[in-house]
Amino acid sequence: MIKDFGLDYSIHLILMIFAGILWGAVIRISRGNTLMGVLYFLTGGFFLIGWLIDFVNLLTKKNFAV
Repeated sequence: MIKDFGLDYSIHLILMIFAGILWGAVIRISRGNTLMGVLYFLTGGFFLIGWLIDFVNLLTKKNFAV
């Protein structure tokens, strides 16, 4: 996840904090998971639980595939 779009870790962290739900949806759509990206956006990051999981994984620098 950190290597997506060739962004630095700190930029990715800032985007995750301030545009979290939208940014999470963009990442999922860019990886080819269009349905999951749209659902992520429409449900508010799966009711903020998915966003919280993404945020914790980003803080622990785990490069995970969604």
